[in-house]
Amino acid sequence: MRPDQAQAALAAAHRTVQTALHPQRGVTRLVAHRGSGHEHNDPAGPPENTLAAVRYGFSKGADAVEVDVWCTADGVVVLHHDATTDRTTDLVGLEIALSSHPDLQRGSAGAWKGQTWSQERIPMLADVVVPRDRTLVVEIVGGPQVVAAVVAASPTDSVFICKNIDTAAEVKATTGSPVLWIVDTTPRWQIGGWAQGHRGGKDNERRGFEEHADPVWLAEQALTRGLDGLDTMFSYPPDLPSVLREAGLHWLVWTANDPRAIQQCLDDGVWGITTDNTAAVRQWLNAAGVRTASQAGQSFWP
Repeated sequence: MRPDQAQAALAAAHRTVQTALHPQRGVTRLVAHRGSGHEHNDPAGPPENTLAAVRYGFSKGADAVEVDVWCTADGVVVLHHDATTDRTTDLVGLEIALSSHPDLQRGSAGAWKGQTWSQERIPMLADVVVPRDRTLVVEIVGGPQVVAAVVAASPTDSVFICKNIDTAAEVKATTGSPVLWIVDTTPRWQIGGWAQGHRGGKDNERRGFEEHADPVWLAEQALTRGLDGLDTMFSYPPDLPSVLREAGLHWLVWTANDPRAIQQCLDDGVWGITTDNTAAVRQWLNAAGVRTASQAGQSFWP
């Protein structure tokens, strides 16, 4: 079995469960990334973006589970992160958006993480079950043309996140549902600072990855389209939190697994934290005096 990444993060930070985060009071939203986390990050968890992973994320105390969705060639909305089947199935070389749903069902979506999960298949979004008082965070991977199908397949009261700003705008304009715009604020050596990576258009083209992040511009883009906030990398420009706060926008971060990163996000007033290690991060939060929304009796979305 792979090393426990949560324990490795604590060891690297020279902290324990009890000292992972500074003592403080408050409430934050805890989101389970892909249900069970990216690939082997949670070695005991089911394979990412499967129905087992969704159940697992909720069982570990997440207020919401995040899943990635694509629309297949025959119009079925499925859970899957990558554009192709190679990494997380035993099917080789199939593109999700160009394949039919029956073709995608021919292979296992879980055998790569152990025979225990060999019967898992790429699931349909319509088959996801969300417990009462919890939420599904649906990341729409494609362009605005897939919005109608995704929304129709999504559980009631889902929250949508999109890296494609045009897709995000389409969701908001046609449904009024909560929508956060995903912006990749990872520092890039190529530009010597934080980027503002995102996507746009029907073909989901890359934008902003070679541009210095401008938090004011980002907030303006979100507000102009009526979006509810941003979902950024856990590393971000220092002035981003205050700009979003002053703009009245919600701020979610991904994918925060290290206590030092989580502490910085909490100090900066983050609204919610997406993590690969839901159970461990919930322990760290609780030890510091921070409750999740469900523990505090609050809904995920205000």
